[in-house]
Amino acid sequence: MVTGALCVCLDAVFGDAGPLEALAWIAALGLRRFEFWDWRPRDVDALARRAGDLGLEAVIFSGNTFDEPLVDADAHGRALDHFARSLQVARRLGVRLLVAHVGYAVAGRSRAEQWTAAVAGLRRAGALAAASGVTLAVEPLNSAVDHPGYFLDTLPGAVRLIDEVGHPAVRLLLDVYHMRVMHEDLLERLPAVVGKTVHVHVADVPGRREPGTGAIAWPEVLRFLRGDGYRGAIGLECWPSQSSSEALRRSAEVLRP
Repeated sequence: MVTGALCVCLDAVFGDAGPLEALAWIAALGLRRFEFWDWRPRDVDALARRAGDLGLEAVIFSGNTFDEPLVDADAHGRALDHFARSLQVARRLGVRLLVAHVGYAVAGRSRAEQWTAAVAGLRRAGALAAASGVTLAVEPLNSAVDHPGYFLDTLPGAVRLIDEVGHPAVRLLLDVYHMRVMHEDLLERLPAVVGKTVHVHVADVPGRREPGTGAIAWPEVLRFLRGDGYRGAIGLECWPSQSSSEALRRSAEVLRP
């Protein structure tokens, strides 16, 4: 995989650096794509200017947060308002993908009730995104280590949810780390999900460090992705085991063709 396909998460890889400094590091290492989590703490105009000056492309960020869970029908108004504001930011940055978080399970409500709410919320959010030429990437997260109580925590569940939503602007964010935590047989599951995938996140298991530090067979993962037609970015969302720059160099080496 060429380094240009790597998409560096500012918050994870450069957690201790300011975003403008992080962009300079990314450009200096010959990378061209980046992503981040919540846009609200950032100076979006400054980020857009700096990215433009350096020839960098913003690929994806969070369209909503865990504070507006789509599994809670009472939170849909706040979630859709956040999506609407995120779409304005996306236009400023030239971004065509937003992460959609369904949220943590709500106490006192049945899973069926929350499922119905998530479907309805994603349909409304998908229609909103489609009107702006943006696609939502629904991300299942592991509930075994990092996100206990998260509602959408498996690949079969994510695929079923997206299929039930049935909107072309609602697709899958495949986080290899999260789903390897949940599925030891992840490689066997990939052919069924790559066709629905619009973005990929990578980090190794255990520890969520950069690829090459753990047990994931990255050549096999990449073979499945490429073989099944995935041509999008590979989002590096990991905690560096050493320096940020060394993690980027190592990841580019491990994820090359």
